Amino acid sequence: MTRPFDRPVLHAPPLILRRPEPRDSDAIVRICGDAEIARRLARVPHPYGATDAAFFLDHVVPHEWVWAITLDGDDTLIGVVGLTPGDDPASAELGYWLAREHWGRGIMPRSAGAVVGYGFDTLGLSTITSGYFEANPASGRVLAKLGFVETGRQMGDCLATGAPVSTVRLVLQPAGFA
Repeated sequence: MTRPFDRPVLHAPPLILRRPEPRDSDAIVRICGDAEIARRLARVPHPYGATDAAFFLDHVVPHEWVWAITLDGDDTLIGVVGLTPGDDPASAELGYWLAREHWGRGIMPRSAGAVVGYGFDTLGLSTITSGYFEANPASGRVLAKLGFVETGRQMGDCLATGAPVSTVRLVLQPAGFA
């Protein structure tokens, strides 16, 4: 299996997905510092600052398959999509976030689709899981477009709010990938 830090540049026209770098720190702080984004994510604190971005770049990026989402011709990070390795080496969890000004433009289904394809085709994963907060149905629509199937609902933690939230859990196998 490919090590997490051995990730190629992925092309999902008009998007380019590349490794997040320290030069992305300001964009990461701006996007994750948006309370509307942070409250939709499990692992993002609020407020979010430069120390949090440094932790992400130094401790998450090296150990997960994480890509910065950029527009072709503009190398500015507008979001992140990645796979967190699971306990089973043949599984991972898909996660993502995107700057609010880019919502509703089809960017996340294309980005996540490229990463899911990489997970199945290159990493040889047999299962990819994901989840979204019930109060964020737009994320559920992204996952449905990719072929994810709901497996259940549970309470999950939201670091930004410090409160448990109702979470929808989903799974995708290669045969179901749309």
